[in-house]
Amino acid sequence: MSESQRVFALDVGTRTVTGLVLEKNGSDIRILGARTIEHETRAMYDGQIHDVEAVAAVINRIKKELEDELKMQLNQAAVAAAGRALRTATGEVERQRDYFQEFTREEVHALELEAVQEAQIKIASAEGEEGEEGYFCVGYSVINYYLEGQVIGSLVGQVGSEVRVKVIATFLPRVVVDSLLSALRKAGLEMYSLTLEPIAAMSVAIPPRMRLLNLALVDVGAGTSDIAVVKKGTITAYGMVPIGGDEVTERIAEEYLLDFNTAENVKCRLGENEKIKFEDVLGNSIEVQTSEAIEVIRIVVRELAVRVAREILVLNQKAPDAVICVGGGSLTPRFLQELADCLELPANRVGIRTREAVKEIQGEFPSLQGPQGVTPLGIGFKALEGKPLPFMRVVVNQRQVPVWGLKETTVATALLSAGISLQQLYGKPGLGLTVDVNGVVKVIKGGLGTSPVIKVDGKQATLDTVVHDGAVIDYVKGQDGSDAQCTVRDIVKDAGGEVYVNGQKVNILPTISMNGQAAALDDPVPDRAKIQYSLQNSVREILQKSGVGEEYLEEKIVTLRLNDKPVSVRWLACEVQVNGRPVGMDEYVLFGSKVEYKLKALAPRVRDVLPERPVKSMKLTVNGKSVELPYSRWSVRMNGRVVSLDDYLIDSADIEVTESDGGAILSDVLGHIDLGRVGKGQLVMRVNGEKAGFTTPIFDGSQIEIFWDGEILKAH
Repeated sequence: MSESQRVFALDVGTRTVTGLVLEKNGSDIRILGARTIEHETRAMYDGQIHDVEAVAAVINRIKKELEDELKMQLNQAAVAAAGRALRTATGEVERQRDYFQEFTREEVHALELEAVQEAQIKIASAEGEEGEEGYFCVGYSVINYYLEGQVIGSLVGQVGSEVRVKVIATFLPRVVVDSLLSALRKAGLEMYSLTLEPIAAMSVAIPPRMRLLNLALVDVGAGTSDIAVVKKGTITAYGMVPIGGDEVTERIAEEYLLDFNTAENVKCRLGENEKIKFEDVLGNSIEVQTSEAIEVIRIVVRELAVRVAREILVLNQKAPDAVICVGGGSLTPRFLQELADCLELPANRVGIRTREAVKEIQGEFPSLQGPQGVTPLGIGFKALEGKPLPFMRVVVNQRQVPVWGLKETTVATALLSAGISLQQLYGKPGLGLTVDVNGVVKVIKGGLGTSPVIKVDGKQATLDTVVHDGAVIDYVKGQDGSDAQCTVRDIVKDAGGEVYVNGQKVNILPTISMNGQAAALDDPVPDRAKIQYSLQNSVREILQKSGVGEEYLEEKIVTLRLNDKPVSVRWLACEVQVNGRPVGMDEYVLFGSKVEYKLKALAPRVRDVLPERPVKSMKLTVNGKSVELPYSRWSVRMNGRVVSLDDYLIDSADIEVTESDGGAILSDVLGHIDLGRVGKGQLVMRVNGEKAGFTTPIFDGSQIEIFWDGEILKAH
């Protein structure tokens, strides 16, 4: 089949399949043959093929009959898809080039396809994880061409340095396109071109000369109603509603207890006679007034009109100047009136476009008469007049995928065409942890995802690798990164250390709470945890860690009256130095420091409050030896009772201290002689030859003898 001269077009509808062969000679286009065959079963619902083999059988029958009639081989088919789950997106491409070069048709077409690819990337990005089924481009329309920043009707033959193309592209779920491709393959056909049904119908129902008007085209099929909007010379929007003539048929079947095919026949005869006769599923013969049957379907027809009108208003933002309807469903009684009413348009502004109005195509065939013939004619006309999307076939993970055959088709394009979001190829980073640490938010990142492994024809490749027709692409999705995990130790790892206390190493750890509860270093940290910790490196905390009792670390204050004067004594039972420098208990110690301490009495003694006084001395002779004896006589009373210098002070006590100038007593000498072992006799003590006792006063120059009876003690 010559691409430029003949085309086999197929309109695979919910109720029927129409096939026709068009031939183009110069500017003349003629229909060589046409066939329309109804599905024997409900193999399609709402524009979606549910029974591929049944649909393929109908396509194959049409193909064979036309081949036999026209004596030609049909290997390729131009097809269109209904707008089920239709998505649209705009794409725009701008290029700089040499000023004195004219734009060729091929260059302009390549720019259009690049813009379509931009639109597809938008769709894939918008779908994200929910778009795993993928969307496939089934057609596009140019919104505007721009030359040097100005809108221009066509770029072909123009000369300029800056050009821009903006398109609106239509996409359907891959399941819709794949089922259509499968049906063609089973019928022995390859896809020559693919478009959307309203785009095809638009090409003949609203030719370019009419597009300065603001018009809406509605293709009312059996399962869907597809919509396109034009204004100011360009197609601005596409849409659809998943309702069509089948809903009307089902209402008739329900009301009169009919099988679907009988109900469809009744619906098609509503405009022919005043009465209609038919038989229900129980064999009862029924005759009804046409007006009665029309009243039965009125609510469904109104619902169809309301939904179509609502979609038109969404797409156009207002009511259009007029609405042109095609498709067999547009013949449903009262549909045009209801649609005009919903859009608040005069009744004569909503009409039907039939095959008879398409003067550009010659040839009359009964199966193409009426509004139902417009879409199949448009499919063939667009395939002949427009340049179809070029297809190449690649295999992605053992699945054959049609891909636009751009100048350089890459792995990325092939994966997008296979319905694979590029965002899903790379492993997702693991979930992070957000932790509040002493009032400061800290983020612990999860592991990074890995890159995908891609091979083309068994060789390592990247997303930018150019692929050829028949290329085999294998890819393995990158692995997701691991979620962030950490323990309390990881959060406060810099908050601990060690010091040396009296030469021993002591580990200093912080006090920690997590979400209000005491926490250990090895406790796992959940997301959004609140951790509070405080350092324990004050002198007091370090000594406590070293085992020094609390009683040695608390300063005591004793107040008293000393010789009728108020005195306050501050007493700390532990003396501490850090790196050789005296420090207080609340001073902070750097890790690695040397801490030295020694303990004293827990409370101050009497001697600790007495002032320093000069010490006197006297010369004595003790057992024949000369001895110099220092002395100072104190008399201390605390609360009226005589106490020694080593007694502990009593808080709020009255202390009276007196000093005697009478000299020393004999007992003061005992520390200067060696008593030795206790003798068998009595201890003899004499002062200046006279017998004396321990309290006998002694004076400078006194002669003293102290010995056990029969043994002289040695002075020292």
